Amino acid sequence: MVLKLRVYKSHNNPLNYFGSFVLLGTLVAFFGFHSLAGERGLLVLDNLDRKIASAQEHLYLLEKKNAEIEARIVLISSDLIDKDILEEMVRRELGLFAENDVLVLTNRN
Repeated sequence: MVLKLRVYKSHNNPLNYFGSFVLLGTLVAFFGFHSLAGERGLLVLDNLDRKIASAQEHLYLLEKKNAEIEARIVLISSDLIDKDILEEMVRRELGLFAENDVLVLTNRN
């Protein structure tokens, strides 16, 4: 009994070469495009740097404002209340003013 094996010679078929190059080219084009213009690509990197800088600046301003508020809280909550803080609060809440004060009224619309 003799067994005959068929050996397919795919390397002789030009369509196989062409299909391989098309597949390889498609993969290179796909990954190349997304590495440049994708969601996290190189072209978006500059925009992300600007957003980070803007967020850091906003964070700095918020930390500065937070420090000012904390300083005022310390002045108000200590055993000895600062007279300037107390006077400012009374003027704001009760609308009181001294005789030598100059009032500038604005419309808050």
